[in-house]
Amino acid sequence: MTKSVDVEIFGGTYSIKGDADPEYVRQLARFVDEKMRSLAQRSPSTVSAQKIAVLTAVNMADELFRLRNRQRKVEEMVHKKTGDLFDMLGGE
Repeated sequence: MTKSVDVEIFGGTYSIKGDADPEYVRQLARFVDEKMRSLAQRSPSTVSAQKIAVLTAVNMADELFRLRNRQRKVEEMVHKKTGDLFDMLGGE
């Protein structure tokens, strides 16, 4: 069932439609708002909201890619360790 949730991000109000729990959508919006405000505080006052949004998106994409890479490495290590343990137990 599609729901609509009004959220505020960086001074703008947006109506987000989807199947997600409304509180989860609000939590996501707060996260994005905090990231944008944090970046805006470190940027010159002449930087537009659009540029802040794009830079925030790039920073969040970088964070996502780094986490995915770290997860992949952990999964590889777990796979290797599992294989090593299986070999030590005399598995075939």
